[in-house]
Amino acid sequence: MKPKRIALTAAAVAAIIATVAIIRRSPGRRIIRTAKKYVGIRELGNNNGWNDPDFQQKMASVGWKNGEQWCAYFVKMILLEISKGKAKEYFKKTASANTQITWNNFQTPSKYHEVSQKPSRGSLIIYQGISDPSHGHIEIYVAPGKNGAYKVISGNTYFTEGGQGVVMKERAANDMQRQGLKTLGYIKIKKLH
Repeated sequence: MKPKRIALTAAAVAAIIATVAIIRRSPGRRIIRTAKKYVGIRELGNNNGWNDPDFQQKMASVGWKNGEQWCAYFVKMILLEISKGKAKEYFKKTASANTQITWNNFQTPSKYHEVSQKPSRGSLIIYQGISDPSHGHIEIYVAPGKNGAYKVISGNTYFTEGGQGVVMKERAANDMQRQGLKTLGYIKIKKLH
């Protein structure tokens, strides 16, 4: 049997192109695309800056100070870099230097985000310390892996070969628990303007 040919009108082709453009512009994909630009930037050690002066300036512009842990500042920098107008003002207030305060700030419903217990591409993963709940970690969820593993982009994280920086890595399902952290949930960014 021969496959049937489908003739598309110009309007149908335009609709398909517009749909693809919307998917490419989705907030989650923009978060991932922007974060990927920084993968490989290395920390100088002890949270004392980076090997990239432009990155250091951007981090300082969102409030990072020498010696401070910076995973949450990295996520805040990404959100402020790609958001506009009222959304940018919203993320300035809700994204904090502290992961636990960030989680609490995002608990209030908003048109700019939703909180979930399931990840989606580009969502922010918030972890909490098991022995010290005032501390935690934040990463950007990139994609699922095999056997419960998942790929992330993370700041203030160890490279496989040593040292810290902005890293894209696959985490085993229990990786963060072995590091003394539990997953609180996911923040899906819905609007950037």
